[in-house]
Amino acid sequence: MIDQILPFLATLHPSDIIDVILLTFVIYRALLLIRGTRTIPILIGLTVLLGGTYLLATLFNLDAIGWLVENLVSSSVVILVILFQADIRNALAQVGLTTMLRELTLAEKKGLIDEITIAAFNLAQRRIGALFVVERETGLRNYIERGKVISATPTVELLEAIFHNTSPLHDGAVIINKEGRLEAAKCILPLSASTEAKSYMGTRHRAALGMTEETDAVVIIVSEERGQVSLAYRGTIQENLDRVALRRKITEILQSSVAKNAIAEATPQIQTA
Repeated sequence: MIDQILPFLATLHPSDIIDVILLTFVIYRALLLIRGTRTIPILIGLTVLLGGTYLLATLFNLDAIGWLVENLVSSSVVILVILFQADIRNALAQVGLTTMLRELTLAEKKGLIDEITIAAFNLAQRRIGALFVVERETGLRNYIERGKVISATPTVELLEAIFHNTSPLHDGAVIINKEGRLEAAKCILPLSASTEAKSYMGTRHRAALGMTEETDAVVIIVSEERGQVSLAYRGTIQENLDRVALRRKITEILQSSVAKNAIAEATPQIQTA
């Protein structure tokens, strides 16, 4: 095996290596741009449909079907551009955004956690229901696009105003992206059918569970009926948290994307707000 690989490597030119590296980088960036959108499921579905149809046509000598599939594949670039024109436009618009390479610093994460915690407990005291979704690695663009785009800094005042009973945006959830921006409100989350949801849990808790089953997002739930604050993550709910516990749990989850040495140097001291 090695005897076959070494002669092949000897024939490679520096331009070939650069070519492969650039192609790999382009594919990697393209996958990052479409992550969290409906593009990947559609591509998988098309691949399975066309591949299965072509296989059947080959096995049973269906010449007309085989010819049709071959022509569709040869025109795949045009078909993909037509099907995904909106996603392609959004992806190209994001290429120039420096924020797509930016991660929140530890200090910014602590500030975001404080804003969410204070707003959640202020709403709980007034028995106003709310859902806060904080994006991590899994992209949430599909959910953002179905809501009302805001793109603002998430402050206590803004979060409370959104969920006030008189606000037209109070139904659904708000989504905060990994750069710390409040991207959208009135977002509809998928409901869970899991047995993790107890009988007394309402739509908000089931939506929070559903979201955390499908993504790695953190969801903070404010119960309108009980005036309690809970946290959902990885398909489980931790109920009736106090301020200290909520801060600590959000901090532990969000800090997982920060370098270990930064966490060791600046682990926040949790204090009651």
